[in-house]
Amino acid sequence: MGFLMRVIRSALLLVWKCHKPLIEKNKELKNIHAGETCFIFANGGSLKYYDVSSLPQIPSIVCSFQLLDKGMESLNVKYNITTDSYSLYSLLYNAQPDIGRVQKNKLRPIFAGVLNKYKNVKTFANITNFHSTLCRRENMHYYYHFGDNSSYSHDLAGSFANCRGALDTMLGVAKYLGFSKAVLIGCDYLGTPPFFGHFYADGKPFYEADEDYLVEYRARLKVAAEGIDVTVIVPEGSTSLDFKYDSYENYFGLERKYRENAEFVDSEQLDLLREAARSRQVYM
Repeated sequence: MGFLMRVIRSALLLVWKCHKPLIEKNKELKNIHAGETCFIFANGGSLKYYDVSSLPQIPSIVCSFQLLDKGMESLNVKYNITTDSYSLYSLLYNAQPDIGRVQKNKLRPIFAGVLNKYKNVKTFANITNFHSTLCRRENMHYYYHFGDNSSYSHDLAGSFANCRGALDTMLGVAKYLGFSKAVLIGCDYLGTPPFFGHFYADGKPFYEADEDYLVEYRARLKVAAEGIDVTVIVPEGSTSLDFKYDSYENYFGLERKYRENAEFVDSEQLDLLREAARSRQVYM
């Protein structure tokens, strides 16, 4: 089985190398924000406590479900990242050990809604999604590692290897676009203690003891962030061991106040997320 998977991966790599001309479009984006500051938003549960709708109109980079937050409508969102390979098709393979089968993609309608709503936002998708109809849009850009699985290259018009996770990808995109400083919001795994949970989840986020995999995660992101001045925003009372940090309260003057997800995410989208959670394609 291992040999067969290696053969399949090699064949797919050849297929996607044939699509390399698609990413040449990204040459026009190199350093277009040279010297500027950006916000980078992840999906952390801390965003259930802070309304970000009043933040300054700094160019923002977001990922996956962040645009479900109604507060983003008033911000200057310029770039949206969909990070997973083969994630925008009607069917997906759920690789979890106790599932291991093809399922109807319950996340696709969520991504479709976001892409339709934010047509003015440039979206970066893994090139493996190119043949999904969701990717045939004028504002769609592509990236791929082309077999480079060891470096931290952030060349969006060539080998983009800085894509091991959502935050890695957003940092790589920020560097390619020329941003010199990034303020990270909702990136709660970088805090000490780490904050677990998502802003769209039904339950409350929670603090947990540091896990070994998070030590490795933060070490990886320190390398991914080299060359850009990073400030991590954390709830008041938290710190960050690896990055410069400040609190939502001090940096933005925001008040900490818990909100249920239904207060800032449409009920229709929450229903879709819950349906996906029942198929274990997302965690609520």
